[in-house]
Parts: sequence; structure tokens; C-alpha cells
Amino acid sequence: MENMENQQTQPVQQTRRRSRRRKNSGCAGTVVYMIAVLGISIVLSLVAIFVANDVFAFVKDDAVKEITVAENTDVLSLAKQLDDEGVINYGTIFKLYVRLKGDNESVLAGAYALNPNMDYGQIIDTLANSTSTETIQITVPEGYSTMQIKQLLLDEHVCTEEAIDEALNEYEFKHEFLQEEKPAKQGWLEGYLFPDTYEIYKGNSTVVSSLNKMLNNFDEKYDDEIQAGAENLGMSMHDIVTIASLIEREAQQDGERATIAGVIYNRLNNQDSFPYLQVDASVLYGLGRTSGRLSEEDLKSDTPYNLYTKQGLPPGPICNPGYASLYAASHPEQHNYFYYVAMPDGSHLFANSYAEHEANIATSNAAQAAAAASAEGSGE
Repeated sequence: MENMENQQTQPVQQTRRRSRRRKNSGCAGTVVYMIAVLGISIVLSLVAIFVANDVFAFVKDDAVKEITVAENTDVLSLAKQLDDEGVINYGTIFKLYVRLKGDNESVLAGAYALNPNMDYGQIIDTLANSTSTETIQITVPEGYSTMQIKQLLLDEHVCTEEAIDEALNEYEFKHEFLQEEKPAKQGWLEGYLFPDTYEIYKGNSTVVSSLNKMLNNFDEKYDDEIQAGAENLGMSMHDIVTIASLIEREAQQDGERATIAGVIYNRLNNQDSFPYLQVDASVLYGLGRTSGRLSEEDLKSDTPYNLYTKQGLPPGPICNPGYASLYAASHPEQHNYFYYVAMPDGSHLFANSYAEHEANIATSNAAQAAAAASAEGSGE
């Protein structure tokens, strides 16, 4: 009996010992797990702190870094350069920030002074909207279109294409003479950016100010004499500027501006006999060109600026005319000419009948051919 009792109690004791070992093992696993979780949390917290410090610049070095930005660059593509130069510490995080904020804008080529103690938002704002103390003198030639002025500013690295497009096509300038041209849209400033020499600041944030100078200049140049001439002709400012733009692109000699203006008005006032102005420069504008010979196909092009197929004036100016053309448009020469054709030296032959015009065309063609042969012979 006693042996049986010992045999019965022994397995119970062994079971209890195994249970205690299992409990100790479970406790140890829990401790290891907690330590691992705590370690990971600490690491993640440290990463979050470092990343947050980089993004928001809580505690960063105060040291100016100058970076040079190449042409055709946007904020996103500068991440690695900013990282390499020590402006930021995490280029990948910077890219993610730019994408999430939707702040990927074009950056004007040039040198920028940045500081690591700037937060990401300040860095982006400095790159995208830098106001430069550097000025540049630009000359807008008479007869330049808005697109040519845009290209001039881009070629001189005044601003980015994004900035000039927004200023030209979206900014609501307050000038009274523009009120009838609103709402702002592509091409709405055509004719009103007065050709002249300007001293302007470089930088995206000053583009509106630069265009404003040109508009203010137009407002000043469209003086009482031009206004009085327009009223005498019963023409609006829009019409005068449109006619002046045609004159600007057609006339190459100052003495012929008023004569060409007279031809335009003679045709406008006799539309039963001359329904079309047939101004080549307007056709070119509708085709997106500023020069070159027109083919038969060009003369059939379906644009509102094709004055061989559309009656009256074009929808608006085809360039930005200077004072002489504005004056000629408001003070046309009185004559009976309805035609003109260009000569090699830029002058024109004028005619009041089609027969005379045909003779002038023959003279012009012969002179053009002789000029071309002379140029070829001299190796020009």
C-alpha cells in the first residue's frame, strides 16, 4: 500500500515542476517581446524626431548654403542636390513632402542662398518665389507679339515659364483699358504691352510688376491725340490697337505707316467692293508664325486671323505696336489706294486699281528676283 502511495504522488510532483518551467519560459518570452517592442518604439521615435526636425527645422545648424540651379529644373528634382549640399538631411522625405503638398513648381535658373535652419516649406517658397535684388535691362522691340515677349523674358532668365504664363494668362490686371478684354485668358494682353526698354527685377515674384510697367507705359502713350483721332474715326481703343498692330507688322518704313493705315480704312469703308483686308501678317499670326512666305494652303487656313477668308478686322491685335503705328492708326492718310505690295528694301508700291496692282506685283517680283540673285552672287 505504501509503495502504491509513493507511486501515485511522484507523477504529480513531476507535473508541477514541468508547469513551473513552462511559466518561467512564458514570462521570459514576454519580457523579451516587451524589450523588443520598446526597442523598436525607441528607434521609431528617434527616426520620427530626426525626420520631424528635418521637415520643420526645430533644431538645425545656422549656416548659409549656396546652391546653383540649372535651367528647366523643378523643386522635386532638387532633392538630391539639397541633400548633398547639407540643406536637408533626407532627400527621400523631402520628395514625399513635395508630392503630398503639391508644391512641385518650376525654379528659375541661378544661385540661391539657403539655410539648413529653414523648414521644408520655407525652402520650397524660396526656390519657387525668390525675389532677386538683381535687375536687368530688356528691350521689347516694336511689333513683338506677347509670345515673343514671353520668350525674351525666358531667354534672359528673368523668370520661369510657369510664372510668366500665370502672369500673362491669369492675373487680373486692374487697368481701365483692359476691362473690356476680361476675363483674363491666353492672349488677352496682346497689343497692350508697350514696346520699350525697361529696367526690371529678376525673379518669379516680380513678373506681374514687370508686365505692369509695360501696361502703364501703354496707358501713358495712348495720349489725347490718339484718343481724339480714334473718336473722329468712330473707332474704339480695341480697334485702333488692332489696326496699329497690322500696320506695325506690315510697315518697315516709318513714312509708309499712315499710307498703309489709309489702305486698311479704304477697304473697311468699302466692304462691298473689298470684303477682305488680305493682310499677310495677320494670316501668319493665326498660323503661329511671325515671318515667311505664305503658300496657297496657308491662305486657305481656317483661323479667325485669316483676312483672306474672314471679313473685317481680326479678333484682336496681332502684336504690340509702338507709338508711330498707334498714331497712324488714329490718323490715316487720305488717299484712294486699295492695294500695296512689298519691295526688297521694305518699301511698298501702292495702287488704286487691280490692274495697277498687277503691274506693281510684276515689278516687285522682278526686284525680288534681282535682289536674290545679287545676294547669291555676293555669297550672302
